[in-house]
Amino acid sequence: MPQEPGRSGTEANAIDAPSLAGVPRLTAVAGPSAGRGLAMTHALATVGRHPTNDLVLDDPRVSGVHVELRRAGDRVHVRDAGSTNGTWIGAHRIVEAELSVGAEITVGSSLLRLDLDGAASPARRSATHSFGDMVGESPEMLELFATLERIAPKDLTVLVQGETGTGKEEVARALHARSPRSRGPFIVIDATSLPESLAESLLFGHERGAFTGADQRRAGFFEAGQGGTVFLDEVGELPEALQSKFLRVLERREVTRVGGTAPVKIDVRVVAATHRDLRHEIEAGRFREDLFFRLAQMRVVLPPLRDRPADVAVLCAKMLRELAGSGPPVTLEPSALAQLETLPWPGNVRELRNVLVRAAALAPGSSIRRADIAGEGLGFRGAREERAALDLSGPFAVAKERAVDRFESAYLAALMRRCGGNLSLAAREADVARNHLRDLLKKRGLYGASWLDPKDDRE
Repeated sequence: MPQEPGRSGTEANAIDAPSLAGVPRLTAVAGPSAGRGLAMTHALATVGRHPTNDLVLDDPRVSGVHVELRRAGDRVHVRDAGSTNGTWIGAHRIVEAELSVGAEITVGSSLLRLDLDGAASPARRSATHSFGDMVGESPEMLELFATLERIAPKDLTVLVQGETGTGKEEVARALHARSPRSRGPFIVIDATSLPESLAESLLFGHERGAFTGADQRRAGFFEAGQGGTVFLDEVGELPEALQSKFLRVLERREVTRVGGTAPVKIDVRVVAATHRDLRHEIEAGRFREDLFFRLAQMRVVLPPLRDRPADVAVLCAKMLRELAGSGPPVTLEPSALAQLETLPWPGNVRELRNVLVRAAALAPGSSIRRADIAGEGLGFRGAREERAALDLSGPFAVAKERAVDRFESAYLAALMRRCGGNLSLAAREADVARNHLRDLLKKRGLYGASWLDPKDDRE
């Protein structure tokens, strides 16, 4: 779903994607925005009320980001994005579905129909299957590489969205390496690790005597990045007070050190990243919309690995070359690769790498077999207690109660992880009342776990 600036001239590293009969087109055939449509020229897109969606619907019953779309030939895979009023096919509320030409879905008060647009063509794709340390052969990644090739030399602020483990920092490093700033510093700031009491000082610097312990002037991260790139990871975790100060830095290109009065001019390119869709955070009142628009001069989205199994083979080949180093090559048997291509990969590319590292270490030879990736403790197989066999001893009622307890605990833990700790979203996905879900979490000792976002637990 990359949003890109206007193009001009030739693009040596991009090719036109083949188009035999056009691309899918989603059109509002009923509702407040009837007649408005979207040709799926890009592999990924979103539909919602927020103006940054690819298809914007002026429908008060539609969520800020209502559904996510992925093109698959002449079909479109639809995924509800945690909307308030749901996504419907007829009388059936759906979480995910694949639509063929002629299918209709209802979002809010709007009816959307899928047709084929013979006049439109898919977006351009990179002629190379890599960008920096990233590799891929899927349409989503080739389109992403083509977009990154175009924006790398431009001094745009870039917002990179993607699940944990998809490679957001690799995007930032590659953009830096391909930019005129490549000889300058590359500064990484992890917003989740900024101590609240020192965050402003770390970002913007401080003067001597600004606070207890400030025995000398210190430059902040932005000053340290002069002439280079500042990568702000997990920007969605910035507290509100820092969001307003960060916005001022982006607008004025200057910082004022803590305890100081004179602004210091800065010359940096900012690339920000988040695993959240900040448009949801804007709706919830947790993120400033003006900061979002300032960050997203260019917005790119990294698709999860489960949505692009065609990339697993090329990723494995690259990782195994890196694992082997100067030693003997490590190979992957076809049955092992076929198994890896079917897995959901909640940890994305990072999880795949960890699995290969473990398998290569445990394999008896230099070839990884299917058996070597099905061993104990792999993240995609669940926790140890989830893999343990059911205890079927004792009376039927007792054994059944143990099984139900285990199911509830596993289901609730997986649900909350899948929903990023958002209690309201989890309640909608599970189709239970929010207070009932909270009671179930407390009953199973899961309420307040580290993955549950306490900021979401507001009455």
